[in-house]
Amino acid sequence: MNDMQSLSAFFARPETSTLDTCDQEPIHLSGLIQRGCALLVLDPDTNVITGASENAGKLLGVKTEALISTPLADINQDLAEEIAGFSEDTQILHEVLDFETSLGGVQYDAISHAHAGRRMIEFVPNTSPSPSAVRAKMRNCSKSCARVMRAEDFEEAMQIVVAAARQITGFSRVKIYRFLLDWSGHTIAESRNDAMPSYLGLHFPDTDIPRQVRQIMKIVPYRAIGDVSDETIGIRTAAGASDALDLTWSVIRSVSPMHTAYLRNMGVEATFSCSLMHHGELWGLIAAHNDEPGFVPFDSWNLLHELGTSLMLRYDQQQRVDTADKISGLRRIENRFAAALRQSGDVESVIETLVPILQEFLGADGFAFQYGNTLHTSGHTPPREFIPQMIQWAMRQRETSDQFQTTSLHKEWAPAKDYIDTACGVLIQPIVVHRVCQLIWFRGPITRTVQWAGREAAEGRPKSDGTTGTLGPRQSFDKWLQEHCDESAPWRPSELESAREIFKEFLDIIAAQLLLKEENASLRQFAASAAHDLKAPLRGISMALDIMSEENFDEDVVKQTHAIAQNSANRLSDLTSGLLELAVIREQEHHFASADLGRIAADVREMLSAQVQETGAEITIGALPTLLVNERLMLRLFLNLFGNALKYRDPGRTPRIDISATELPDGAIALAVADNGLGIPAEFAERIFQPMQRLQPQDEVEGSGLGLTICKRIVDVHGGSIHLDADYQGGARFVVSLPEQKSQGAG
Repeated sequence: MNDMQSLSAFFARPETSTLDTCDQEPIHLSGLIQRGCALLVLDPDTNVITGASENAGKLLGVKTEALISTPLADINQDLAEEIAGFSEDTQILHEVLDFETSLGGVQYDAISHAHAGRRMIEFVPNTSPSPSAVRAKMRNCSKSCARVMRAEDFEEAMQIVVAAARQITGFSRVKIYRFLLDWSGHTIAESRNDAMPSYLGLHFPDTDIPRQVRQIMKIVPYRAIGDVSDETIGIRTAAGASDALDLTWSVIRSVSPMHTAYLRNMGVEATFSCSLMHHGELWGLIAAHNDEPGFVPFDSWNLLHELGTSLMLRYDQQQRVDTADKISGLRRIENRFAAALRQSGDVESVIETLVPILQEFLGADGFAFQYGNTLHTSGHTPPREFIPQMIQWAMRQRETSDQFQTTSLHKEWAPAKDYIDTACGVLIQPIVVHRVCQLIWFRGPITRTVQWAGREAAEGRPKSDGTTGTLGPRQSFDKWLQEHCDESAPWRPSELESAREIFKEFLDIIAAQLLLKEENASLRQFAASAAHDLKAPLRGISMALDIMSEENFDEDVVKQTHAIAQNSANRLSDLTSGLLELAVIREQEHHFASADLGRIAADVREMLSAQVQETGAEITIGALPTLLVNERLMLRLFLNLFGNALKYRDPGRTPRIDISATELPDGAIALAVADNGLGIPAEFAERIFQPMQRLQPQDEVEGSGLGLTICKRIVDVHGGSIHLDADYQGGARFVVSLPEQKSQGAG
């Protein structure tokens, strides 16, 4: 059952219903029911009648005004006893009562449900109450459901359903109507007699079924309209009843005049529809049309719902089979490339061969594989510099899915308009291996001809003076062709699912190889820098020893030489300590626990109190969240960042350090540490995180040159990133981004 049980508060109520406001019409608050039906509204606690349709009295043999504020038992004891036996469990559910009544030779089914603090009894005409007819329909439904599950493919399953639905309803035409991504519809199966024209293959604009109608279709799975005339029956309520009667769950609520006009223009006199739901979302409809008025008997409604449920089960089964076939093919490719990687060990060569195959695997025009700063492409893709921007934007658009997919990127993101030929359709699948890598498939636009059931343009209703009045539904449903060249081929469910499964283990191996390659290059660079920096203090110590080995040196020279040796030894100690810390951060297994970052920052401020007092610095700690972190490493991170700010202060002003937190659109937490110190030129934004890199001479500022390298390693351990804000003026500002999954709420 849908979580939303009423359309109340879904929209603002307009004064009149027109085509341009019909998606705001509160159809559940009309206060009217369909002609030929009747309604009683009860207080569920007392079973006193609080409302009745204008014609309810005729059906029950009393005057309608006598019904209001009267206990149901005083009107009909049998009906009252049956209602009294209902429990709380029957809320919302439509229950067919044993109570029988008739008027003018027509038998009525009594159907009850409780909603919004009221119990309703609805009387619906039953034109074929024969028990044998009901049993025949049930047999038809049962056999058809079994055939649906055994169908060769989904096309055959749909034909079984529309044929069975037409037999059960007795209507002239039954179609399966599939909603597309933009909520336009497409008739994909049909069964009809010669009295009705075919709509098979035709498309219908999204305005034909407004938003609130689609919403109510998710809440209540069926809807019957017995007569498309605009005649309706009013509802009387007890004096003092101030709130509008919520008819969301009513099976006989009135029909919008916009919709009845639409149906009359279509040549339809009665309809029945059943919602087709897939994974909780509205997938489509079974829609039945008749060229004569008349209600589908209520005993058939659940049968049609069962047919629809079977069809969606078959659809789900088909999707699983298609996905399994796709993934099976994927595994064969994966095994082939894993063998090639083991044999050659050349990861770059394997990736270059793999990328075109992944492009072809999903029938894309282009493909890109991004890992860190590495980007491999194949086929027709947008410019390389555009792809990271696109990924960054797309990842912010995700809500409930790990994927981003579209068939018209340019309609959602303006910068993509320049690249419609190569990036019209985009599928982005992030996969977390040693770091997040992105698999991106691109599709160009395709030219497709859409067959519409009439033009979408609205038509004005003529007034008596010959002018055009309010907008009304279109009057023509003749086939109209329209060419589109602004969308790509859609991404099929099997493609979306197999993209999630692509080479998770194999990509892990590739990522490990790429990471090793990066680390080896970094290690070579690091070794060269370390060797250079280690030689300097060693030379100082060696020089001191040489001087001290000379004869006849005086006491002052000894003191100076000792100072040189001591300073060199201290520098050597700092370097080796920093190197050891880097190694420990990388190799150790770290424990993560919920920690208040505000408290950690305050602890660091206390640890630096001597320097703060000496320099007169001000450290301001904003509202920081509680995150899942390694507390020891976060302490070191803040200590290094605060310490750098004090170390590289501007001697002309009082040092100020501010730390704050912001939640990013993708749920990540951004920690910003800003100071008013000497600042860092933008061209050094990357270099400063490399080991042994300095912007100030070592004899001017003490330190190992590893502080920011250690910061980066700590942030890497937490799955985040750190960068220098190159746009910040008046000092330096470092931004640490920690991913959403680490967040445990604000502290």
